[in-house]
Amino acid sequence: MSDIPEQCIGTTLAEDGVLVARIDMPGRTMNVFSAGLMDALDALMDRVERDEAIHSVVVTSGKPTFLAGADLAMVRGYTEQARTATHDEMFATCGRLGRQFVRLEASRKPWVAAVNGIALGGGLELALACRRRIVAEDPRVQLGVPEVRWGLLPGAGGTQRLPRLAPFEAAMELLLSGRSIAPAEAVALGIFDAAVPAGALLDRACAVARSMHGTPYDPVAKYGRLGQAEVPPAGEAAARAVAARHGIDAERYGLYPAYAAICDSVLQGAHLPLAAATAVEMNNFLRLMFSPVAGRMIRTLFLERLRAERELAPPAGAAVTAVERGVLSPARAAWADALGRLKVPQSESPGLAPDSLVLVDAAGGRHAVSLRVLDEPPAAADDVQLVLAPAGPYGRVVEIVAAGGAGAAARAADAPAGTPAAIAAFVTRLWALPWHTPGPRSVLQQLRPLPLERQAALAAALAAAPGAGDPAFLDVAACLAGVSPAWSGGPLCWAASNRSPGPR
Repeated sequence: MSDIPEQCIGTTLAEDGVLVARIDMPGRTMNVFSAGLMDALDALMDRVERDEAIHSVVVTSGKPTFLAGADLAMVRGYTEQARTATHDEMFATCGRLGRQFVRLEASRKPWVAAVNGIALGGGLELALACRRRIVAEDPRVQLGVPEVRWGLLPGAGGTQRLPRLAPFEAAMELLLSGRSIAPAEAVALGIFDAAVPAGALLDRACAVARSMHGTPYDPVAKYGRLGQAEVPPAGEAAARAVAARHGIDAERYGLYPAYAAICDSVLQGAHLPLAAATAVEMNNFLRLMFSPVAGRMIRTLFLERLRAERELAPPAGAAVTAVERGVLSPARAAWADALGRLKVPQSESPGLAPDSLVLVDAAGGRHAVSLRVLDEPPAAADDVQLVLAPAGPYGRVVEIVAAGGAGAAARAADAPAGTPAAIAAFVTRLWALPWHTPGPRSVLQQLRPLPLERQAALAAALAAAPGAGDPAFLDVAACLAGVSPAWSGGPLCWAASNRSPGPR
């Protein structure tokens, strides 16, 4: 067994000197980087360095996923610390993982990543720090650095190692888009050495590790593009040009500081040793941590969105077993598309009003709803409205508007158990967030045509209405729907950040 703190990493040492380290955080469905896991990684590296029976390390996961980004509590702590901490204090705290990866990479004993599932953000950066990287050939595996979607950059070496492994423009596209890629594309780009069947992953990684025993770390051998001849000299004009080549116009470049910070980080660090380049990256990361834009995006699109997904989810066992449809008008074409993807039995019902459904739950209960789309003007209805927003980069929301306004919302508490749960269950089957509002008219439809300043004033009034629910979820819904720009964090978050001193 392992002597690693908190038992986050279990280890097995083979007779040939290959240590298999399995990340398996207790009590979690997915591994994430937390302070505890970083402590465990430090302890593991200490053990590897002092134990001469260990000749190499294969790092993998004891869960179906490899490692999915950062711990929620840790990210929240960083954003709170940024309100009062100095640059040096934040550098010490936020830069810890990047420094660990520099140490891991330069170890005299080779580390090999055996990526058996999703590796995002810090999970992918851990793999990139290993000398060799093998990934399971599985369509469920996603690899990427999505931090730009929350106004940040990958701050543990991602902006430095990706362009040293993949072609420059391909690396910039991944960094600036935040998209995930499949194992085959990662191999084609040179980010991973090989994709192998899942059942052969660990054996292959151990064989690669054995083949490197006694071989010192050599950055020239690891990085096919160490010289980065394709990278232009650093400067504002060069950074803007790189961003423009990837579809980021001047307006977006100005509104979202992460684009400039990512480009600057890559260009400034390109020709430096990894330790110095990682420090450059962290200084650019801290530009964003001290930025009110990143603070708002992290709060709404990461922390509060994940909380909304948990708290607004229907209870276990809630389900819709059948859907009866009225005729859908051309104006509700988005609903026709959404229902076409729904894997629930559906039937046409001529007796139903146009653009309406009856949802049948597992107990035979019937729930009538009318269908609307976001770009319609708001209107009151006698039944429950489902307002469908377009799918966006952060997901999709369906606003569930209570019939008849706040009074009806209050009466809903006395309705048969499962009435709102069945509707929420139906919405989640559409891969959308089920957001309840008291009515009588859609909040999102009311906010949609307004400039941000007027959105903030109206949102404050709507959030104070009886039955309005958690105001943070209004911000989440507004950003998911594209009603409010992502950089704002939603109208209430934006107004609050303008009223109070933000991060320095």
